[in-house]
This record gives sequence, structure tokens and C-alpha cells, in this order.
Amino acid sequence: MSTDERKTAIVTGAPRGIGAAIAQRLASHGFNIIINFACLNTSRFSRPAAALIAAAVFLLDTLTTLDIAIAVLYVLVVLLSLNFATQTGLVLIGAGCMGLTVLGFLISHGEGLPAFEDSIGRCFVSLAAIGITTFLAFRVKAAISVLAESEQRYRTIFSAAGVGILQMDFTGLKAAIDKLKVDGVRDIDHAENLDPGFVRKALKLIKLTNANNTALNMFNVPNIGTLEMLLPTLISAEMESSAWKFLASIWSGKSSYEAETVIDNAEGRQRIVLYNVAFPANRPALDMVLISIMDVTDRREAENQLHAARTELAHVARVATLGELTVSIAHELNQPLAAVVTNGGAGLRWLRREVPDLEKVQFSMESMVADAKRSSDIIKNLRALSVKASPKPIHVNLNEVLDETVALVRREIDINQVSLRSDLAADLPEVSGDRVQLQQVVLNLLLNAIQAMAHAAGNTRKLLIESFAEERAALVKIHDNGPGLTPETRKKLFSPFYTTKPDGMGMGLSICRSIVNAHGGSINATSEPGAGTTFEFTIPFIEEAG
Repeated sequence: MSTDERKTAIVTGAPRGIGAAIAQRLASHGFNIIINFACLNTSRFSRPAAALIAAAVFLLDTLTTLDIAIAVLYVLVVLLSLNFATQTGLVLIGAGCMGLTVLGFLISHGEGLPAFEDSIGRCFVSLAAIGITTFLAFRVKAAISVLAESEQRYRTIFSAAGVGILQMDFTGLKAAIDKLKVDGVRDIDHAENLDPGFVRKALKLIKLTNANNTALNMFNVPNIGTLEMLLPTLISAEMESSAWKFLASIWSGKSSYEAETVIDNAEGRQRIVLYNVAFPANRPALDMVLISIMDVTDRREAENQLHAARTELAHVARVATLGELTVSIAHELNQPLAAVVTNGGAGLRWLRREVPDLEKVQFSMESMVADAKRSSDIIKNLRALSVKASPKPIHVNLNEVLDETVALVRREIDINQVSLRSDLAADLPEVSGDRVQLQQVVLNLLLNAIQAMAHAAGNTRKLLIESFAEERAALVKIHDNGPGLTPETRKKLFSPFYTTKPDGMGMGLSICRSIVNAHGGSINATSEPGAGTTFEFTIPFIEEAG
């Protein structure tokens, strides 16, 4: 009996003609069956499809007389196994397919192995194909595992992130901007002049594709579909007005854009958010853009409350300082008021003469007006220091602030026998700031300097006030020749509640630092024991437009 006849008789046990017919039918339809099963590549059908293909290939390889390497079709089993097997499972399945190949060869060619060199060659080709496919499938599975892990990590971060994340499709918006460029529009400012309503149209071209739970909670919506439907209505007027800068970043091809704005949630409540838009460089069509949103409403409210508390504390400190200066303030007011009385009396005497001296009466009246104005200015400054009001930045000349504050402490300077010298810069540019707060800084520094020299000999107490115009800021220096500060004291000098005075609150210099920092400046102290102390602070000049 020939080898082909043996293939048919092994399984069927039937006569030679019937076995050959079955073999031919298997040969004619086997490949179609295998290919149809291979198409069932979903994870649901991969396992049974792989098993059926393995069985079909084994039967074809064992029973048919085709002069081809039928066992090569086992590679389909290995490839289908990618859908359900692990890397170790792929190796085992590949080894199993190679085992079936060898078994099929032995069954069909067991008696005449030396005489069938071509069959042996086909067997080796099949084994090599299965082995190479298994190796490649192993590598692919490893890559799939890495990608799956990366995807899972991304999904976990996306879903569990503490900031809201929106995945958007900017394809329509990018196309609209590209069309403007093709139409000859120079830049986004030109586009705004041509069509002020373009920004609203542009925002409607943006499509929402995904959002994490934090974003849904932030907008107070139950699902992505609801957010997508409501998103155009949640954009506040403030955000719409600032959207031109956002469009400019897309126009210029920037990689990201960040801004703070106000949005509305589904309930109509306004939220202050900080958002960042990331434009991926590898997706020029901008079909996947990630927008991260952080709700900073509570933080801004806390900052406002802290600012209000600092303002209140600064007011309390000012009132407390004015309380310490009651005698000096009374003296400062008494001088011009006494001058008013004196000049008024002199004017009356000149009027009572038989021939009134009107020129001298006029001089007396003018002196009265000047002294009354001086009193009024003192009261005005005192009232500004004592009243509780929110800071109001205006154009301020620091030289004027220094002169006004020196007038308030003139009595303290005199009774402490302090020699004062002022060296103020001529034509000092104005700064932007709150006049009262800046006066409070100078007042605290002057009083500290006067008090620091309290134990020095009367003829050695010298106070120097200087102002300078630096490149971008006004610099004020206040120097005393007191005992100076130790290195340890300098480190704690601006700390809240730190004081070297028995009856001090320890808030004066801390408040000074807060005020100067809020104005965009800086304050520091330099000192050497026995050589006095110099306090200096800077306040930026007003930036010129353009």
C-alpha cells in the first residue's frame, strides 16, 4: 500500500476508493474552512476558532495527498492566540503546533521516512514557519502588554486625576484658522477686526470627546453627553473676551496655552479656574487636545480673606502707632493753630489803628490761611492713617510721602534730640501704590530708627533719609547710628510677633514687608553691631505704556 493510500485508510478504515474521495473533499474545502475560522478573530471566538483550525490542519496534513506544507497553516493558530494567550501561553501553543506537525508527519510517513526527503523538507519548513511566527507573536504580545499597561496607566491618571481633564477635537477650529490664513488674514488681531463674532463661532467648532470624573463634578453634570450639550452655554462672557489670546496661541503654533478665567457650571454658579491647553506636536490636525482644569475658587476666596485680614491688621497697627504719637500729633496741630491765633490777633491790631495798615493785615490773613491749610493737611494725613479702607493704588511720589511722614514724627525727632538729614533724589519718578500703606511703612521705619537711638548720647543721634532712582524702582534708605543688630536678630527681624522692645507687638516690620511685597518691591536691613542700622525698600516705577 502506498503512502497516500495509507493516509486515507488510517482514519477511515474504508476501501481505497472511498478514502481517496474523502481526502479529495477535505483537500478541496479544507482551506476555505480554515480561512473562515481564522476570520473569527474576536476575543470571544478566538479560543474555539484556534482549536478548530488546529484540528482541521492536523486532519488535512494527515489525510490529504497535497504536495504542499499544509502544517504551515498552524501559524494561524499562533496568531489567533494573540487574542487570549499570555506570552507563556503563546510559547506553549507554538510548541504544541510544532508537536502536531511532527506527529502528523510520523503518522502519514512513518514506514517510509528515508524515501520521502521532500516530505521531510516540507515538515522542516512548517516547523520553521511555526517557530518564527511564535517568536514574532511573543514579541508582539510583549509590545501589546506594554501598550496595554501604558493605556491603563493613562486611563487611571485620566479618571483619577485631581484636576478636570477634557479631551477635545479641535479639527474644525484648526480648519477655520487655516482658512483665514489662506484668505490673507495677517494675524488674529486682524481676524478680530474683520469679524468680532468669530470667537463665538470658533468656540462652537470645538468638540468634546471625553472627560474625567473631576471635570464632570466641576461642571456639576452627570455624564459626558450632558457636558457636551451644555458646554457652549457654560462659557462666561469673561472667558469669551479672553478667548482671542487662546486663538492667537493656536494661530502661532504654540505647544500650550495657560490662563485663569471664570466659567459657569450647570447650576449657573461662577467658578474661577486655571486651565492649560496642550497642543500635541505629533497631531497637527489637533484632533486630540487635552485641556486640564483646576478649580481655584476656594483658593482665591481664601486669598481674599487673608488679604482682608492683613488689611485689618495693618489698620490696627496704624491706629496703635498713632496712639503712641498722640503727644507729637497734638504738638504738630498746636503749632499752626497757635500761629493762626497769633496772626489773627496781629491782623486785628492793624485794623484797629486810626489808619488801618491794610498791607500788614493782608499779610496776617495770608499767614492765617497758610497755617490753617497746614493744620488741615495734618488732619487729613491723620484721618487717612486712621480710617479703615481697602488699598487704592494711585500715582505716588515717594519724596512727598517721606516729607509728610517726617512732619508727623517731627515732635519725636525734637524731643529725642535727633539730628535729621534728608537727601532726596530730584525728579524722582512716581510709583504706583497705596499712599496710606506706603506712609505706614515709612512711619514704622522712622519710629524704629528714633527708638533705636534712645540710649545713645544726645549729640550723636543722627537720622539719614535718602531716596534714589534706580533703573526700574525707587529706593528709600533710612539709616540710624544706634547700637545695630546682632546676626540672630537680623534673621528674625521681619518675622511676625518678633520684637526686641518690652512693650512691642512684633508686627510693625512684618506688616512693612507684607505691604512692600504687595507693591512688587523688596525690603531688607543691613547692620553691624555698634555701627547703626540701615533699612531700605524698593517700589517699582510705573511702567510706561508701549
